[in-house]
Amino acid sequence: MESDEEDNYNLGAQQQSAGEPSKTFSLDNLPAEFVAFLAKNEIDPAIYTVTDLPRYVRLNPDPHLTITPEELERQLGTKVEPVPGLEAFCRLDGQAKLRNTQAYKDGRIFGMDLSSGIAVYALDVQPGEHVLDICCAPGAKLCMIAGLLTNSGHVRSDRSGGGNQLQMDITGTVTGVDISPHRLSTCRSLLKRHRLQQCARLFQADGTIFSVMRPSAIDTIRARIMANPSEAKKTAANNQVGSQGKRALEDDDDDNDGYGRGESSQMSVNCGQESTTRQQFHINSLESESTFKRHRATFDTLKGLLTGFTGTSALFNGTETNGVQEKVVPFFAPKILRNDPQLHTEAYKYDKVIVDAECTHDGSIAHILKYEAWGWDSFHKNFMSQDRLDSLSDLQRGLLMNGFRVTKAGGIIVYSTCSLSRAQNEDIVAWFIAGMRGRAVLEPLPKHALGIQTAICKRPCRSIVASALGLPTVTDANGEVQWQGTPQQEADMEQFQNHIQEMCLRYDPLASKTSGFFLARIRKIA
Repeated sequence: MESDEEDNYNLGAQQQSAGEPSKTFSLDNLPAEFVAFLAKNEIDPAIYTVTDLPRYVRLNPDPHLTITPEELERQLGTKVEPVPGLEAFCRLDGQAKLRNTQAYKDGRIFGMDLSSGIAVYALDVQPGEHVLDICCAPGAKLCMIAGLLTNSGHVRSDRSGGGNQLQMDITGTVTGVDISPHRLSTCRSLLKRHRLQQCARLFQADGTIFSVMRPSAIDTIRARIMANPSEAKKTAANNQVGSQGKRALEDDDDDNDGYGRGESSQMSVNCGQESTTRQQFHINSLESESTFKRHRATFDTLKGLLTGFTGTSALFNGTETNGVQEKVVPFFAPKILRNDPQLHTEAYKYDKVIVDAECTHDGSIAHILKYEAWGWDSFHKNFMSQDRLDSLSDLQRGLLMNGFRVTKAGGIIVYSTCSLSRAQNEDIVAWFIAGMRGRAVLEPLPKHALGIQTAICKRPCRSIVASALGLPTVTDANGEVQWQGTPQQEADMEQFQNHIQEMCLRYDPLASKTSGFFLARIRKIA
């Protein structure tokens, strides 16, 4: 789960503040139960001694809000370095303060960690797509997704000559879901400050059961405008959807801080020339030979593990819909999305879904070290109690399962956390892929994207895979669940474990000079 916008490794500043950890933090200060947690999950405690990490910002791609690295460097009074290969991202000194700069106040920069940006690029967002962001708060990824949609030829602001009109050329949308109204308010504020709210809507809901499909009325509006832009306004009042479209086109949204009169902007990029970044994270089509081979290999391995066993069916068939449901009122939506009929059919499932799951945040150095001042008792209550860890695992599985359910066949789900624990990362992904039994397959991610060194992924627990497949397990004298199969099953299990380890991505402070972060990209086959 992404950290707050101002919570990106400002360790030096934190350590100098009253009541914060000292600069000479010692591993001896970590509570014994957390040290045991690190050992069980094969996490090097030395990660928490790293105090010189840089912080990152993303420059707003909106032409009206653009800023050069040189100008930002002048405002901050510290060196600003563009990140090679990751468009619009810059690296700053870890102690740099953003909130007091004019660039931050004007919405020209986003405080966003590099690993969070990579998670968004892993979605490979394309023009006209509909994206769901589960656990979206506080909103950095949400804004980046909206920016990618807005700046791919989707929205044109044309208010020259005293006009006051917003024209929709092509319409992709992003839907954000979070259970916290306070954090959703932060999302809404960020969208407004960065002028990205026209293609975004927010819902306060439990991400494990959220079932509002992507907007449908917008398709009718788009078709009318694309067919005859000059006549769209004249004929929009002929039906209710058209009327909604007309109001959205002619008026500012009630909650829109839009451009001032007299400004004219064409927010677009040359879609024929993809950046190096987007090429690295590009996803092959469902019909490609490489995708078919991965699907076949995964299916064959799972089939081998199930040889001679007749157990339960897959975790979920992925095609269920909830039929007619009561309409859910958005926490926030612009007019063009606010009155959407919320149709619940397969046709309106999302193209892409990102599940940035709630986790123990142990990959964030700043987050962990705060507890030295706050008290480790609250850390135990919030993260380390066994009941909390068990419920967290169930929550992460539920979030991923629901993300899969509302994704269309052929669509992409990105699962990410800011934890370094195997139980919250590789084990969750292995449980899911095994349980889907061929209905979902991992998509490759570039191990050395942008020249950043990745950390080594971990092998998922064998008993987790076995339980997902419904294979019999035993509990040993130490209370640990174990699985043992035939020689061929053992070979298939090892192959599956290797597959999970090879297909996921990890970043950590020691190897990558970023926050701790885990990422997996999943294709929904059916």
